[in-house]
Parts: sequence; structure tokens; C-alpha cells
Amino acid sequence: MLLCYLDESGDEQALRTATDTPALVIAGLVVDNQRVHGLVYKFLQLKKKYRPALAKPTVKLSDLITHEIKGADLRKAVRDGGRNARRAVYSLLNDTLDLLEDSNAKVVGKIHIKGTAPLARWVYAVTVAGIAEQLEAQSRAADTSGAIILDARTKVKNVPSVHRITTERFRVGGNPYPRLVESPVFGHSDAHVALQIADLIVSALLFPMACFAYSQGLISNIHINESYGEIRERFGSRLRLLEHRYVGAHGRHAGGVVVRDNLNNQPSLLLYKDCEFDAERRDSLERRRQAHTSVVPVTI
Repeated sequence: MLLCYLDESGDEQALRTATDTPALVIAGLVVDNQRVHGLVYKFLQLKKKYRPALAKPTVKLSDLITHEIKGADLRKAVRDGGRNARRAVYSLLNDTLDLLEDSNAKVVGKIHIKGTAPLARWVYAVTVAGIAEQLEAQSRAADTSGAIILDARTKVKNVPSVHRITTERFRVGGNPYPRLVESPVFGHSDAHVALQIADLIVSALLFPMACFAYSQGLISNIHINESYGEIRERFGSRLRLLEHRYVGAHGRHAGGVVVRDNLNNQPSLLLYKDCEFDAERRDSLERRRQAHTSVVPVTI
């Protein structure tokens, strides 16, 4: 079974102040259920590596699991911290992408760039339905089933997020998601470690990359920062290689991370525009799954 773990960064509100988020990112990772255990175990070891206090013998496994390295904090360290802080963040993100490559995980999602008006009321539900279509296509290609786990918010927000999919699954005329075993369910990141990994992908990578690529025209917004461009340059090509792309309706390419730019109507590819694709890295992904390169621990 393919498991899709989704998180979000940003909100639907209109831009009003210098701290408002210019984008809403709803995205995450898809991984085979047989690989989830190994992925989570290795990520727990990364926590020990970058938070040495967690490596002490007195630390309980439950505490190691519940301790979160938040993507928003990493993003802030890149934006406001010194060189050593940025290097530590980049090292952690590099190691996290190594884990995704080794686990044959895929990145899916949609990014909404804000314009002059707030985003539509049902943007979250529509986006989750679109990601469900991607997971359906990926599950069909792998001849397996799939399930979606969303990072829980509040009941008022949770129910509308999946009601559309539940209705479509039981409507007259056929189920558009026959390989989904259930409507999306909700989990908490302090209990589901894979959601913590999704948070790093969404908040520390995709969100700053989107802000830098699409929202440069905004004035006096804390999320428009040159250091976000470095995140894009360092990790953009690796993220793109992790996308699941396929031929959708009418023979058009679909899947991966889709961007809807409500500000300047620019294409999704701009998210990665300045990234140079390394053919050697592409050819070596299979070898990386066989051996993990050790890196000197850096404390964040």
C-alpha cells in the first residue's frame, strides 16, 4: 500500500501585514507502507544527530518520537540566523532528502500563491482532492492501494477537508478513487513521525522556494528573503527528481508539485527554474538506496 502523508504551511487569508504568508503550500510525501518503518527509524537517528541531547541513554523512545524539529523553525534559522545556523539547517535537509531517496519516496502537492484577494474558502478541500487523484494514479501504476494521512488541525477544519472526497467515493456513477481504501484520515505529528518529515518538506523547502520564486514583487514581507533563494538552488533539483509525474487526462503531463500563481500567473516550472539538473545524481539514486553516506554531526 502507498501511504501519503500531507502537511500544510501558510493560510488562506489575504495579504495584509509584513508577516502574512504569501503562499499556501499543501504537500507531502508518498511512500510504500513496507518502507515506512525504515524511513521513520532512520529519521529518529537524524534527530539524535542534530539534537545531541536526544542521544543520551536516559532519553525515552517516546520522548524521541514526540520531539519535533519544526520546518518553520528551520526556515527562520535560514532567514535570520548566521552562517553556522544556515549550514546546520542545510545539512539536516540534505540528510532528510537522502532518506527520501533511499526509501523511494515521492513528493506530491499543490502551492497556491496569493494575489490581491484571499484564497477561495474551499481551497484546502479542493487541493486534497487533487492530491487524491495523484495518489490514485500512482497506486494504479503500482497496482496497489493507497491511503492519505493529513496533519490534523481542528474538527471545524478537518471535516470539510475530506467531505468532498467522501461524497465522491459514494456518488452515483462510480468512485473516482477506487484504489483509496478510505477517505483521508487525520493524525498528529507528535505521534506520526512521517508527518514530521512531511513538515520539513513543506515548511522548510517548498514554502521558502515558492516565496522566493513567485512573490518577489511584494514589499516589506519577512518571507521575501534572499536566503530562500539559496534553499531553492541547493535542493530544488533534488525535489523535482522526487516528483511523481504521469500522463493524465487528454495526454497532458500531471502529478508532482503544481503551482497556482494568483499573483502573476507564472508556470509551475518556475519553482525550479534556476536549478541545474545533475545527470550523475539522477543515475546514482539507485546506488544511494544501497549505502548511506555518513556526515559529521552538526547541532541545530
